[in-house]
Amino acid sequence: DVPEEYTVWGIMARDLIRETERMNATSAGAESGTALPQRKLPPSVTGMGLNGLRITDFIKPTCWPTIDLIPSCANAAFVEFASAQYRHMNPEWSFFAAIQRYLDAIPPDAFDLVIFDCPPAIGYQSMNAVFAADVLYIPSGPGYWEYDSTTSFIGQLSEALEDLGRFSGRLPDGASADKVFADIRFLLTRFEPSNDLHRAMQKAFGQVFKSHVADHPIEMTRAVEQSGRFLSSIYEMDYRQMTRETWRRARVSFDRAYDEFRATLTGAWSKLED
Repeated sequence: DVPEEYTVWGIMARDLIRETERMNATSAGAESGTALPQRKLPPSVTGMGLNGLRITDFIKPTCWPTIDLIPSCANAAFVEFASAQYRHMNPEWSFFAAIQRYLDAIPPDAFDLVIFDCPPAIGYQSMNAVFAADVLYIPSGPGYWEYDSTTSFIGQLSEALEDLGRFSGRLPDGASADKVFADIRFLLTRFEPSNDLHRAMQKAFGQVFKSHVADHPIEMTRAVEQSGRFLSSIYEMDYRQMTRETWRRARVSFDRAYDEFRATLTGAWSKLED
């Protein structure tokens, strides 16, 4: 719960201001004699004091001492609209380059892992996250419609990545259109082991996605059902707010899934090391 200027939107707007100022200064000193356009930004962007914010001002601590977070803007639709509007204000400015500049400014030893949490749809946010990711984790419920949605998502994702491949040679320096993941996993959530339909759908996932299906699903427990009411994850809930058995079952399920996630991640990490 932070002001909007300290979210991803603030990073975008701050970068737009700085890059526009840099471009204007460069064009003013051009030796070619050609008058380059001077970009002007409205006071609604320049007057918010974003230019003075530091890289670390956008990184917020969480209740876990080893996990920090860059907040998402509550109005996600506004961020997508703003990125298009900023391109209109300065056609040389790029959202992709803005994020790259921000990440490059963070010292390499300041973090080990970046997790992108994005909507399960082929949109601007998701495609950015997918193209940037080394490991792809795809959660899905165990129902038929969720299975159908997940398989459709993968089909659309494949087509989108194939389309991006046609832009080979037109991407910024260091970018490649050939996307290869170090690992991909499908994680079943809200799974009930005693439910015949859920077991059947787990088998269907295995037949389609083979070894890419996680061995340990997230089981549906009373604690999972009540997580929305408590506005807390399983690891933040007070076990005294539910029966001991409910809390124990939820923790066992999440711990198994996390251990598998960690093993998947460290295996992929070894492939990515220089």
